Amino acid sequence: MPYHKKNLNCVFVTFINALFYLILAPPMENEQNQFVMTSEDNLLLNKCAIVSRKISLIAEQYKPKTGNCPVVTAQLSKTENRSKEYENGSFIVLVVGPVKSGKSTLVNLIANAYVSPTHFLECTVRPSIISQRREGEECKITVFTSEDASNHTEQIDAIIDCIRGIEKEEELVGISKSEYALTPENIKNKVELNLDESLTSSTLVTSITTPGGKLMKQDVFIIDMPGFDGEHANIDNPVYDTIAQRADLIIFVQSSNSAISKVSWQFLKMLSDNNKDVPVCLIHNVFDSSWWRPEEERAAAVAIQKGIAIKEIRKQGFHIDEDQCFCINLGKVEDGRKQAYQETPALQREVDEYERIEDILYNRVINCRDAMRLSVCLGRTRQQIEKCINVIDIELANRAQLTERYQSVVSEFAKTETSDDDLSRHQPLTADYASLKQLIRNEAKSRIMLVETDNNHKSNSEARRIVTNFVEDCEKSITASFGRSLSLSNIEEGLFLECKKRIGEIRETAIRCQSQPLPITVNRLPIKEMPDISLASGIDFELLIPRKPMYPLLFARFGGHSAEDVVGYINKAAERLAGSQPGDAQNLEGYLEKEGGALQPLLDQANQLMEEVSQTYATLCKEYWKQSRNTILASIIADKAAFDAETEQLKQLRQELTKTKDII
Repeated sequence: MPYHKKNLNCVFVTFINALFYLILAPPMENEQNQFVMTSEDNLLLNKCAIVSRKISLIAEQYKPKTGNCPVVTAQLSKTENRSKEYENGSFIVLVVGPVKSGKSTLVNLIANAYVSPTHFLECTVRPSIISQRREGEECKITVFTSEDASNHTEQIDAIIDCIRGIEKEEELVGISKSEYALTPENIKNKVELNLDESLTSSTLVTSITTPGGKLMKQDVFIIDMPGFDGEHANIDNPVYDTIAQRADLIIFVQSSNSAISKVSWQFLKMLSDNNKDVPVCLIHNVFDSSWWRPEEERAAAVAIQKGIAIKEIRKQGFHIDEDQCFCINLGKVEDGRKQAYQETPALQREVDEYERIEDILYNRVINCRDAMRLSVCLGRTRQQIEKCINVIDIELANRAQLTERYQSVVSEFAKTETSDDDLSRHQPLTADYASLKQLIRNEAKSRIMLVETDNNHKSNSEARRIVTNFVEDCEKSITASFGRSLSLSNIEEGLFLECKKRIGEIRETAIRCQSQPLPITVNRLPIKEMPDISLASGIDFELLIPRKPMYPLLFARFGGHSAEDVVGYINKAAERLAGSQPGDAQNLEGYLEKEGGALQPLLDQANQLMEEVSQTYATLCKEYWKQSRNTILASIIADKAAFDAETEQLKQLRQELTKTKDII
């Protein structure tokens, strides 16, 4: 059968049993002195089971999802443990009070054995858990120790869970135990420590089994706490807070010489914050230091002290009945029990009064312990849920601040993100064709003037050399002019300076985001020299300059190439390179500017080079922007998607816990 169906069946059976007891079963105790659950107890038990099961399902679902919130996980685990305390019948009675109020004397009376040292100095400096020995077992002292001083509160909490049956003893981590016979000598050596030893001791708590008095039935545990106003073991000790949260009943002991005080009020406040549904009983220990005063005056003074204590306890929201507040001289009871002073009526009266108090507490508290225990369990679970919700609220508030800071960084960096694209875009390089063509034409004019000055006919090779030299000089002039007009090094320098400016803006953004900028070094990029421009490939010299015979001697001027011919060759070469003259109707395109001509491949090469340079600088800026942004964001929230998912889980967990709290 699936676990959840099995649990629902158990709840249903529990509910039917509760109805049966509600109709037929009155409160009772059987002949073996074992307590029988009443109808009210069963209804409470049913409610505890429902609440515990719901919290267990919540813990099972959400604990794996709160791994990055250890405080929430710990509180959720503690909430689950609190809700399970109903499963075990153990009943924890916490005996507290100021130093020298008579706590230890009361504990010894309840235990019906010497388990708590009594002395004029403070001697109870750590908790002792006293319980009734099991049938067939000897009375003993068990000392729980741990060397991890930083983890004492959690370990004591685990020991109490072990007592309650929530954890097994073998599951206690980092805790060892030693057992000793219950003797006065071992009480002195293992339980009683001086104050300096208590500070350095590795002992967590002592567990003592005794024959027990009437108030110590099976599974009733008495915890003897150090006086909360002691020199070292006082209310500031977190162990006090830990154990106070687990009590099902508080017996508050004060005395005529150590009445309720500011520290007592602080303890009650701490108890109210963590375990406000726990019942409180008051034992006022009467010291006869004013024995010479009339009986009426002494009784009135005791009544005033008792009344003040009751008033202060009620101020903290606790329910405390007058008939559960008692005045008694515990020292006289102890002496009477020891029969130290036989045939002393005053001692016997105190012994009888103590036995009457035991009967009252037994009938009204211990005999009704299941209802009290279950009610306190529900109240304690509710308070623990509230604490868990409070921890979640703190975590959500912290996460909201982190998210706000995260978004602020995103916004700051978004302001400088677009300029990277601006850096990678540059205007395509072009040539001033008009100026370059004019260079060719000017070079042609100069060359023609030289040819016209020398009127001799030229041979084929001479004519070709003149035209070839003209073309070569045009190449040199255009190469120099074209290189100057491109200014690739100047363009690269501008991109470099823009890149450095961009890096500076990113660093300033990081500083505005309260982060140290990442280190970076930006170096200039080398620029390749542009190759010389070649114009010769645009002219077919064989076609342009026909081959002519040269006649010797007197007929030489009638052969070869005349000056007029050479001028024509130069003009044709200039036209093929630069195209038609401005205003010419033919408008022929020259080799210099035509597609695939002399300059276009070089322009394409220069544009590609500048594109690579600008992209290199742009990529450098983009990567630095991205790395800076991501580094800062990761320092705030390592994994935003996982963080948001966890935050949503925390919100859902809070809703589930709130719903559960409302049904208690």
